[in-house]
Amino acid sequence: MGMGREPLWSCAHYQADSADAVHACGDSAGESVSGSNLFKGSLDYRLGVKDSWGPFPGAEMQWHLEAPTNPATMEFSFNLALPVPGRSGGSGNPEPEADFHHKIGAGWGIGAWADNSFFLEYAASRKLGGPLWFGNMRATYLATQIGEVLGDDFSQPLPSDRTLVFQAALGASFRLPDWVLAPDFIIPQINVTLPQVPTGERRFRSDDIPLAQWDASLGLGWGI
Repeated sequence: MGMGREPLWSCAHYQADSADAVHACGDSAGESVSGSNLFKGSLDYRLGVKDSWGPFPGAEMQWHLEAPTNPATMEFSFNLALPVPGRSGGSGNPEPEADFHHKIGAGWGIGAWADNSFFLEYAASRKLGGPLWFGNMRATYLATQIGEVLGDDFSQPLPSDRTLVFQAALGASFRLPDWVLAPDFIIPQINVTLPQVPTGERRFRSDDIPLAQWDASLGLGWGI
């Protein structure tokens, strides 16, 4: 479970009407763009499905729900642990727990409008002292956003206008005391997205908002 903030862009004095409802903010005189913060929440569940599979030391299925993301994102993915150099691994040859782990993953996100998202991801983690530090890189073929289709003639098939988006994250997982029903981990994380995909129904000109977006979150984890 996670919670955090992300940028929210607003358009003051928006001049939309029935004849011109889909223009980008700033196209009309008097319109201006301003930024603020928006609360964001997420739920994530992972289930290990195999200790070893061929050359891969492990496999897991993942489900993720996050909002707001025009208006929400539900993702499904399959992750494969990658071998660690110098370790044979496998359930038939157990070894002491390694300090370094990495994986690859692929999945899809359910789009709210014309199409769906697809993504590939690489993540790595290393235990340094008490916390487990981690980072990941992800490329997403993002589904068409609401601002790109809102106002079109919905009697026709919805248009598809996907975007290739790159993301990176860095965070740490801190183990908490073993208390009944309390979280087992607390996980601060910082994310960067390029290019930025604004939340909401407004369209913005690319030179009116920063090219990249960053957001911070704090997660609580339970181990089963």
